[in-house]
Amino acid sequence: MSLHECISADGSRIGWEQNGSGPMLVLVHGATADRKRWASVERQLAAHYTLLMMDRRGRGLSREEAPGEYRIAAEADDVRAAVAAAAKAQGAPVLLFGHSYGGLCAIDAALDNPDVAKLMVYEPAFATPGADVIGPTALAELAVLIGEGAHERALEYFFVRVIGVPEAMVAMMKSLPSWQQRLDAVPTLIREGAAANVWQPTRIAALTMPLRILVGEISPPWLRAASIAAHAAAPASSLVELPGQAHGAMDTAPQMFIDEVRRFL
Repeated sequence: MSLHECISADGSRIGWEQNGSGPMLVLVHGATADRKRWASVERQLAAHYTLLMMDRRGRGLSREEAPGEYRIAAEADDVRAAVAAAAKAQGAPVLLFGHSYGGLCAIDAALDNPDVAKLMVYEPAFATPGADVIGPTALAELAVLIGEGAHERALEYFFVRVIGVPEAMVAMMKSLPSWQQRLDAVPTLIREGAAANVWQPTRIAALTMPLRILVGEISPPWLRAASIAAHAAAPASSLVELPGQAHGAMDTAPQMFIDEVRRFL
């Protein structure tokens, strides 16, 4: 296991943890998370792939952001820079996986990118007609909680009221070491929610590599709608439903998740 970093297009410092052996697999986490998000499946995946588990900007090894207004395009540049470093090290195009908001970053980073051999996304979190990612009321409530420094209440609100995670599952999540990393990432939630509300899969059909989209059978309707919309916008993509799963199958059904990743990649 080793730590690495690169400089993104705007000068931000992007870091990652690398583990395993085999083809290079770049993992891009979603909102309120960091590279530790993959802990439940890391050991099994590392037996088959060299994992590049990046921290997205604003957290962990990637806290050193360049000044300026936040743009999801800059996040895509971050992923593109990490992918380029991985492809150079491997001497060949790499595999790319993005979860939730990280799926949007991964899709944008893969466009016109010969360094990506295959792309897999798990419920890319963007708005569809009538279904915001984080609606105006929720954004306002989160802004108040974050402004008060009530990060745990904000995180609970986001998971239960926005993502639809059962309260019992949130209670379990609090017992995991990753909970503190999620709390640390809470300040990035507002900007990412606002960006996801306006992101559209308008260019997704231009992807030249194989694309597979994972969707949970019991995920919230808005996440299922986004996955289906992404699939419809990319006719050459494939859509796989994870039976009995929601937005976090890597935690609730790790073997199912690993099997689907390996089947495609």
